[in-house]
Amino acid sequence: MDERGELRGQVLDGRYRIGRRIGLGGTGVVFEAACLRGGGSVALKTLRPCFVSHPDLGRRLQREAEVARRVRHPGIPQVLDEGVLGDGSPYVVMPLLRAESLSKVLLRMGSLPAAPVLALATRVAAILHSAHCAGYVHRDIKPEHVLLDLAPGGELIVYLLDFGVCSSRDAPGDERQREKGKVFGTPSYVSPEQAAGECDVDGRADLFSLGILMFEALTGRLPFAGPSVSKLLVRIIREDAPRLSELLPGIDPAVERLVARLLARDPEERFPSARALSRAILPLCDRTSAEREVVGALRVAARMPELATTRPTDVSVPRVA
Repeated sequence: MDERGELRGQVLDGRYRIGRRIGLGGTGVVFEAACLRGGGSVALKTLRPCFVSHPDLGRRLQREAEVARRVRHPGIPQVLDEGVLGDGSPYVVMPLLRAESLSKVLLRMGSLPAAPVLALATRVAAILHSAHCAGYVHRDIKPEHVLLDLAPGGELIVYLLDFGVCSSRDAPGDERQREKGKVFGTPSYVSPEQAAGECDVDGRADLFSLGILMFEALTGRLPFAGPSVSKLLVRIIREDAPRLSELLPGIDPAVERLVARLLARDPEERFPSARALSRAILPLCDRTSAEREVVGALRVAARMPELATTRPTDVSVPRVA
C-alpha cells in the first residue's frame, strides 16, 4: 500500500521537496525530503491518511516539536520546522539521522556485556532526566527508539527518538480524560501502571521501561511475554520480572540488584529519578572504556551496508488492552 504516495514530488511551503517514503508505523509516515533552501536532506513526518482527522494524534505529532524546543538536549533530535499539509494534517521536519538503532545492534549481536549496557543506560537516563524536568514522560522507551551514531571524532552519540506518545504535565484536562484506561507505548516495554491504563504516570514509568531494555540487552530476551497483548499486560501488572542471574549465572550481583530495582512493580521501590539511576550506575562501570565497545560495534556495522543506516523511526502505536 502506497500510503501518502501522492505527496512524493510535492514542494511544501516552498522549502521541502518530498522524496521517497522511508518509514511507516501505526499512526504516521516518514519521508526523505530535499531542503530547497540550503540543500541537504531532512526527514519529514506526518500522519497516515486514516488518522488525518484525529485531533489527539495530530496534537501528539506537534508535541514532538514542542519537546524538542523546550527540552533542548543534544540527545533529542532537533525539530527543524513544522507546518500543515493541504489536508489540514500537521507535519514536522527533523534531521535525517544516518545511524543504527540499539534494536539492530541487538539483532546483530544477540546481547551485550554489562559494561556497555550500563554506559548506554546512563546516556538514556541523562536524556530522560532533562525531559522529566521539563514535564514530559516518554512512555515508549525501547531499543528501536535508542539511536547510536558516531561523531566525526569517533565519539559515541546517543539519541532518544519518538516522543509521539509522551505525556505532558501541561496537557489539557480533556486530553487526560480521554487517555484514561488506554495503554500507551509498546506492550512488551510498558510499566505496570501503564499496563493498568493509568494516565498520570511519572518518570518512574520510563525507568521501568529502561529496565526492560537493559534486561533485553543483557540477556537477549524480554522479561515478560504472553500469547496476546492482554495476557502480556496482565503478567506485567501481576508478576515480578525474573532475576538476571536466572539467565546469566555470572552476572555481577550489583548489576542484578540495579536492574531488579528498575523492574520493581511498585514505583516507590524504583529509583526516584533518572539522575538517581545515573548516580547508581557510576561506580559499576568505566563509561569511557564501555563506550569504546559500543563504538567498535558501530564501526563493524558501518562496513556492512545492509546494517549501516537506520532511518528515523515512526511514532509508536497507542495500544489498548
